[in-house]
Amino acid sequence: MSSEEELVRPGSKRNLKQTFSSLIDTMRDAQRMQERKEKIQEIEEKNKRQNASLDKLRGEFTNVVMSHQDALGTELAGDLEKQVSTLTLVALDLARKKIEGRYSTELKDSQLALESERTKTFKSLEAFLATLPFSLLDKSINLKLLSGAYAANARYNCADDIQIEFSLDCKRSTVLNKEFKLTSPDGEIKVPLSLGKSWLKKEPSPEYEGLDHYILSVAEVTEAHMGSTYEYPEKSSKISIISSKRDSHASLTVEYQSPDAKINITSEPALNKFLNSEQIDKSSEALGQSILELENYKIDLVKLISDGAVVFEEGKLDVSLFLRKAWGIIEPEVEAALGQGGSIGEGSASSDSEEALNQTFVRQKIVSLGEGGNALLVSLKLS
Repeated sequence: MSSEEELVRPGSKRNLKQTFSSLIDTMRDAQRMQERKEKIQEIEEKNKRQNASLDKLRGEFTNVVMSHQDALGTELAGDLEKQVSTLTLVALDLARKKIEGRYSTELKDSQLALESERTKTFKSLEAFLATLPFSLLDKSINLKLLSGAYAANARYNCADDIQIEFSLDCKRSTVLNKEFKLTSPDGEIKVPLSLGKSWLKKEPSPEYEGLDHYILSVAEVTEAHMGSTYEYPEKSSKISIISSKRDSHASLTVEYQSPDAKINITSEPALNKFLNSEQIDKSSEALGQSILELENYKIDLVKLISDGAVVFEEGKLDVSLFLRKAWGIIEPEVEAALGQGGSIGEGSASSDSEEALNQTFVRQKIVSLGEGGNALLVSLKLS
């Protein structure tokens, strides 16, 4: 990966202990979830075997009676077979009801236990991913207005073909916990839509549209880009503002749209001349910063994709391959920290001690995996 691609390396020394701990917790919970799945499979297979045995028994009873046909005679053997068959059906039905009763109880209990372990696994996975443990290539935050409240998702595109998406809690923001209007301490924000002649001036004068009635409806923010759309429902009009900044290059696009017109204000020099770009830039930048701060208020993991395969989305949870991959990414960092004697973290000595990823802590966490942790201990040379 080139230096341009590796924009952010979240796996800082200070959060490595939390990242490692959360990953091991996820592995342990996933291990228990798999054990519950295997238990359910075992219960189902046992039920099939028992029912198959009952079906086989019925035929065997009939065969035993008919095997004495030569000695008993055809008529007597036939009568006896009917009586035995009738009694056998009654006995087998009673046995089948007992089997089905036990099966239903065991299956229900195991399914409830599986759901519990699944929830634990998901929450552990969520905690692990919330640390952003992988090298980050880029990220974006999408915001939209739904029934008077804002909903936002953060999408992270990571190295090693991993994509993560979290929902964010907008009500925690003092700016986005209500319908937002773009304002400025320098006065009302207005955009010129057309030019008209004035009796007092020879030069054409602009006709403005104020943003005081426009409400933010959607926005997308990345490290170098922000796009936002404001709507005035009563007029069915929209104003879109797109700003981009990378190094020393910056650009601003402002567009107006209504049922009767579509105007790219910044692309028309006669209108752009009267546009207060600096005012819009400053206000949009402040909004963008508020949107980026929503990252501090993650609510739920929405989606996790690895190597193009869905690990989690809309109820699906299949973590086994992903966790092996995650360990392969995190393990070198853990090994490097242990090689430094666990001297990680910044600040006071007590803080360093609390944050230290030392051999004792690492071994204790991995041992909690039971036999499943042996390979991890070997890879870290702690076995």
